[in-house]
Amino acid sequence: MVKDKIVVLGASGFIGMHLCKKLVEENIKILALIRNKNSIEAKELLKMNVQVLETGDLFEKKILSKDLTKVKYLINLAALAHLSSKSFKKKFFYSNNINNIENNIIKNFSNKNLKILHISSAKVSGKIENNLTDYAKLKKNGESIIRKHYKKHIILRPPLVYGPNVKANFLILMKAIYNNIPLPFKKLSEKRSYMYIENLIDAILLILKKDYFIGKTYEISDNCMITNEKLVRFMADGLGKKVKLFYLNPKIINFILIIIGKREVFNKIMKEFIVTNKEFISDTGWKPPHHYNEGIKKTCLWYKRKFRI
Repeated sequence: MVKDKIVVLGASGFIGMHLCKKLVEENIKILALIRNKNSIEAKELLKMNVQVLETGDLFEKKILSKDLTKVKYLINLAALAHLSSKSFKKKFFYSNNINNIENNIIKNFSNKNLKILHISSAKVSGKIENNLTDYAKLKKNGESIIRKHYKKHIILRPPLVYGPNVKANFLILMKAIYNNIPLPFKKLSEKRSYMYIENLIDAILLILKKDYFIGKTYEISDNCMITNEKLVRFMADGLGKKVKLFYLNPKIINFILIIIGKREVFNKIMKEFIVTNKEFISDTGWKPPHHYNEGIKKTCLWYKRKFRI
């Protein structure tokens, strides 16, 4: 296990908060880089006795107030999520903000021997579409920058990560199930991969313990494939609800989403998307310690407590 302080970029995000909590439990010193030191997440980190450094918006070019040139370990979780395709294009591809997170890392972490764990996305693989989405292009460019400047790196490509405090589509799906909204997932055979947050954290800890920064890129997931129908049935069971399902031709669903300007949602939810751990398991011996059934149950339990159900 590493003994030096670890810098966590994007520490106030969904993955970052879970990771920092676990690192504290492992008695690992952390410097958490967060956008806003007055945020709820920042206060939670301070309660954990985590050192916090405010960065502001790292999607803009900047030099940070603290000298980070001698840092030995960096975990980069910073990412932009939950924007529509139109908003994403406006913020990045019609501006000068492309890959400023990675460019800011290079400016502020000039130690060429830096060991960096970079969390990317399974979307980079282009398994859903021949042409990568704008978000996937951004993540792919970010990977290239990390590889070019830091030899001692590991890049992980997880699919959608879920667990307590999850946001976006997974949370929306739980709300829909709890509110008895009928869902068009009946008799759909397409399977998708997900990753429970505790499995991802476990994999990150393994990399830190083995000092495994050997310049490789891995896809990683729960190593399970599940249909949307099975997923929502598990979620409904965890929420104490009976899910209402009906069949609707996927082509019709796609057409409706295009009409309402949500075309990207079809790829995120409906199309088959399988991510395996074959190479990562072969190289490290790691296996996900939690089955997706356990992960879904814990996520649903959090949801019921969060919303006092």
